[in-house]
Amino acid sequence: MTNHPPESGLSFERVVFFSDAVFAIVITLLVLELKVPHLTEHNEPALRHALVELLPRVAGFVISFLIIGLMWIEHHRIFRYIADYDAGLLWRNLLLLLCVSFVPFPTALFSENFWSRTAFILYTASFGGVATAKLWIWHHAVAARLLNPDVTPEFAKRIARRSMAVPLACLLAIVLSFISIFLAPISFAFIPVF
Repeated sequence: MTNHPPESGLSFERVVFFSDAVFAIVITLLVLELKVPHLTEHNEPALRHALVELLPRVAGFVISFLIIGLMWIEHHRIFRYIADYDAGLLWRNLLLLLCVSFVPFPTALFSENFWSRTAFILYTASFGGVATAKLWIWHHAVAARLLNPDVTPEFAKRIARRSMAVPLACLLAIVLSFISIFLAPISFAFIPVF
């Protein structure tokens, strides 16, 4: 079942610690897109105008921070029920971290091109990719019997259903972007509902 020596306690914790570190770094990278405006004229109206122009980047940062934060919480939640690991789990977790690490790029692109359908679809697809990778981790952990023995099959199914919230919201957002790019971001509000 496992591809590691029996003394896996600390090794398994390293998987979780490494994942936490990547999530923390990605959230930190998001804020680097918020640059203090450099003004040619130093007066209040010019500063207010520059700050208003910065609002799309701030919105992109806040939305991305919240969604990545939710994904980190979900990652933490599912790993609370995983008792062991194998190579398949490690590779799936690495794929999830690859997807998470990519998020600052589409966030910056979308923040610069706030009402671009292409930028929005890439932005949304990046979150969908992270969420799908997390779901793949969970399905593998269930199939490979890596869960704590007290996790019932019904509970495992409930976690799998719950993990569909972000991919469903992302899919809805992409579909809505073809109808109205202004309404599409509202789909992210449905994540807690799903």
